[in-house]
Amino acid sequence: MRIAVLTCDGFNELDSFVALALLNRVPGWRADLCGPGKTVTSMNGVRVETQQDIEFLEQADAVLVGSGVRTREIVSDTKLMARIRLDPAGRLSGRNVRARWCWRRWGCWAMRRCAPM
Repeated sequence: MRIAVLTCDGFNELDSFVALALLNRVPGWRADLCGPGKTVTSMNGVRVETQQDIEFLEQADAVLVGSGVRTREIVSDTKLMARIRLDPAGRLSGRNVRARWCWRRWGCWAMRRCAPM
């Protein structure tokens, strides 16, 4: 099971790091921090390297989307959002409650598989 933890600038460390740590403890699962660039900076200034680029979301078996202080701004970035080709019907998906703007943008707000984390 390959899992993408989508993380963008302004992210909440708890959403991304806790999910990453817990999911990587499950035998046979591999969770990777994915983002739009080589590095992302959290809402508290923590700068980390991503493990996969944002296009990895297409290949992942599951996708988790966290939130942060720039979530609405990121969803409004049409160039960035065009890089994300996510078919929620084809994979398990989850999100933090505050990341609902991302799911609305991808048209999966009402789908059962898009359950809050």
